[in-house]
Amino acid sequence: MQSTKYNALHPIDLVILAAIFFYSPIITSFYYFTELQQAGLAAPENLEFSEADNYSSIGMELVSLGVAWLYLMLGKFQFAQLPFAFNKNTLPLALALILFTGAICHLFANTFSPEVLTEPTLADSTLMESAAPAPTESENLWDYFSLSLILFALLNGFYEEIFFLGLVFCVEKKWLPYALIFAFIVRFAFHTYQGIFGAIVVSLFGVLFMLLRFKIRNVVPFMLAHSFFDVFGLGLPLWLFTTFN
Repeated sequence: MQSTKYNALHPIDLVILAAIFFYSPIITSFYYFTELQQAGLAAPENLEFSEADNYSSIGMELVSLGVAWLYLMLGKFQFAQLPFAFNKNTLPLALALILFTGAICHLFANTFSPEVLTEPTLADSTLMESAAPAPTESENLWDYFSLSLILFALLNGFYEEIFFLGLVFCVEKKWLPYALIFAFIVRFAFHTYQGIFGAIVVSLFGVLFMLLRFKIRNVVPFMLAHSFFDVFGLGLPLWLFTTFN
């Protein structure tokens, strides 16, 4: 059977889509990065996200997805070329991605900046953003898993990886190396609010995902792994074992 021929995205399409998805996060991230620089801080002292923040982010991402969908529809993009599948291999692959990429990022952070992994809290166990509010003494672990956090994490995993591992890979092969470099820059740009080192670790995570994407065609395991890290932080959440015990 002859394989289906899909219309590839042009690099200009990718730039426009990146603006739709990430223009606002990049501007906001640079604003907070400037504040860090002015305060003489290498990284924010505390990353806290309220329920209102989570729902605001959900609304923003849904609007951006709607605009991106309309743009792709007008350009007669064939959505069938985006590799989605949920089967018996999806969850094991997601777990493998969590363990592999989490271990590498954890090792990298521990080697070059071990203080970021010292005495983690529920809301800031590692470098990557957690959408959860910081816990108080009256809260327990289950209070941490708020509905807004779970919804945000699931949507955000889809939102980011549909661009980085889906649309980016829909350009012509001759443009793919440039598209991957562009994607690396974009991912770094909207994580600068965590400081340069935090953005580097998140970018390392993105590079690992992009390399593994050549071996794993299905993007759903990547989305689920990303959602896991949005909840628990990017790395190995070893603090969970002490929290449960």
